[in-house]
Amino acid sequence: MGPLPVRLSLFWRTFLLIAVVVAASLLAWLQLFRAAELQPRAERFAWEIASIVNLTRAGLVSASGTARIDLLGALARNEGIQVLPAEPTDRAGAWPDERFGAPFEAKLRELLGPETRLAASVNNDAGLWIRFEIDDDPYWMLLDPARIERQTNRNWIGWIGIAVGLATAGALLISRVVNRPLADLARAFERLARGEPPTPLREDAPTELAAVNRRFNRMAADLAALEQDRAEALAGISHDIRTPLTRLRMEIEMSPVDTATRDSMADEIDRIDAIIRQFGEFAQPASARQTERVDVGDTLESVLDGFRNGPDSATLDVVATVVPDVSWIGTPTALERIVANLVENARRYGAGADGRARVEIAARRVGRGIELTVRDRGPGVPPDQLERLTRPFTRLDTERNRHGGSGLGLAIVARLARRHAGELRLELPADGGLLARVRLSDGHA
Repeated sequence: MGPLPVRLSLFWRTFLLIAVVVAASLLAWLQLFRAAELQPRAERFAWEIASIVNLTRAGLVSASGTARIDLLGALARNEGIQVLPAEPTDRAGAWPDERFGAPFEAKLRELLGPETRLAASVNNDAGLWIRFEIDDDPYWMLLDPARIERQTNRNWIGWIGIAVGLATAGALLISRVVNRPLADLARAFERLARGEPPTPLREDAPTELAAVNRRFNRMAADLAALEQDRAEALAGISHDIRTPLTRLRMEIEMSPVDTATRDSMADEIDRIDAIIRQFGEFAQPASARQTERVDVGDTLESVLDGFRNGPDSATLDVVATVVPDVSWIGTPTALERIVANLVENARRYGAGADGRARVEIAARRVGRGIELTVRDRGPGVPPDQLERLTRPFTRLDTERNRHGGSGLGLAIVARLARRHAGELRLELPADGGLLARVRLSDGHA
């Protein structure tokens, strides 16, 4: 199986699409502009050179003797213009830029006569050479090459770079404006998935987005009300059930039954009380508790001490492996619940053939959070049942009567993990047992 393809976010897809369209438009515009302005630019330059040639020719024709020599010297010193007689043996090199040279030479011939010729070099001497006639005698005029360079310079490259930069900035801004409502909606869904109340979305957006935001806000409010009603109902049921359980416990203690029967009845009451407590934990809504830096090692040892000194310590072996100085930014109560539920689940269902549950728990830093692993050496579960185990009130049929659990332990862990931007994954190691892997991100309450 090959590597997964890289998927770009909607923001970057929108940005790339806008950037490509703008860049293609700029390049097309540049080609059209260059093609449209080439002919006028060549003709303007031809008018300029023709004026120089005509002025020079008129000055040379009107001057004579030493005055002509002085004029040629002044042109060379002040304007960089040299006038040389043309010889039949002169070797003239063609102008290299045919796109600019052809219309330039054509316009020169139109202005100066058909004998006019443009050359890039004469007798291997490079420059801007113009061949013209004075009184039917051929001459070469050598001009400063900077004149032609100013006409064929690449200043447009700088301008197109500035235009592309501005277009890229505009594409980023447009992508940001277009995708911000969707990003806000995604963050609101993420908070809702963690069980946290999302920030109400703006309802003064464009029509389509306003309709979506309005429906989401209504849905979030309905879910919050439903969550509150469920929490209040379960709290009331828990209170109403625990009150007669307390009276029943007192009556058992005072009843004239043997000790074994009394202990058995007390255990059943404790089991019912534990199930009710798990119902309350599962239904408890997310609260915006203040996060703090939690020492993971100390928290694990505190929870595990309760198991090691509890009533089931004789059938439970727990080994903890924590990298030194591992900390997590979150709520200590959530971490305690996660560890306690995972160890309790391993104690209930991970016992070996000798009736003892051997649990291995480890914690380490992973990225911007921590990873907890809790493994037992029990019989494990069928692979097709792994996904069901994290659903509320789900127990395997073979465990229903034997362990009497509520089926909420792993569901509570999964919910707490989601509230802390993490996840719970169940795995079946090759050498048996069940491994629970929990990841929790920093900074979520």
